[in-house]
Amino acid sequence: MSDIGTLKELTNGLLPLSPYWNGRFSSGPVWNEYLALLLGYNHYSKSLGGSTSDNTHSMLTNEYNLYISSTQEQISYFRFTNLLYKQGKTRDQDIAILEVGANDYFAEVNNLASGSLNVSSFTDTLSTTVVDQLEQLRKIGFKNIVVANMGAIQYTPMAFQANQHDFTRAIVDTYTAELTAKANAWAKTAADVDMFAICDFGKFIEATASSQIVIEALGLTNVTGACLDTLDISSSKATITARTNVPNESVCIDPSRFYFFDNVHPAERIQRLFGYYNWMEINAQRQDKVFEPTESNLLLLIKTYKLGTLAPKPAAI
Repeated sequence: MSDIGTLKELTNGLLPLSPYWNGRFSSGPVWNEYLALLLGYNHYSKSLGGSTSDNTHSMLTNEYNLYISSTQEQISYFRFTNLLYKQGKTRDQDIAILEVGANDYFAEVNNLASGSLNVSSFTDTLSTTVVDQLEQLRKIGFKNIVVANMGAIQYTPMAFQANQHDFTRAIVDTYTAELTAKANAWAKTAADVDMFAICDFGKFIEATASSQIVIEALGLTNVTGACLDTLDISSSKATITARTNVPNESVCIDPSRFYFFDNVHPAERIQRLFGYYNWMEINAQRQDKVFEPTESNLLLLIKTYKLGTLAPKPAAI
């Protein structure tokens, strides 16, 4: 969702291959690229496709001879390479955004479905890990921190194909509630954090995927299927293998009209809208307000910034 080509560089161009756009797991630029432009910020991102919170749950690490650094390791690397960060001139304005969780779920979905991994144990461990990483970002010196909750995975083609819509919704809702409670409790103790926000990725997906008005405003024609519609999702390994060998005949004619590019990742217009939503939410938080991803708010964004058009490549505003 957030990888801007790091995995492609790490794998010498192997993952992800075309028709994924320039190493993004989408058909075009991804949300954080738009967000950086809208904020007028330099964009630092080491996000890796397949990355999990701590590598306990990782389909790439577990099933391939490929090591993907977790968000824990990415934070540790930043700390090690920026020992004097607290003395930095941009510290007061910098924003650290932590977006993780979905890959933890994807790697463990079979164990969760079979009952070999307890749902409450999974959600409790994941939410605790994420909040601990928020604290690490604070200790590094970040004064503005955003954490994204888990997207509404129940709307993805993967969930529908596996007939796991209700099952997935229950897990996502449980995790979201736990993360919200723990993160807000943490924020109350983080006196040196000037701005903290929970990006409601779950509500954003639900508000867009379930709204015919929003879909029409975006110019989308397919919400339930994937542009790359022949990917084998019988196992996590098959999913990754399929992404390294996408036959041309499996690609839709116009990816920009699809909500999902593959069976889990949003395509270009949704990515762009998500970037604009985050921009509005951050601006609102700076004024001690909120900008919820409601149907009316999203429609206003689409109309105001003409987001029902083709997404520019590379990202532009």
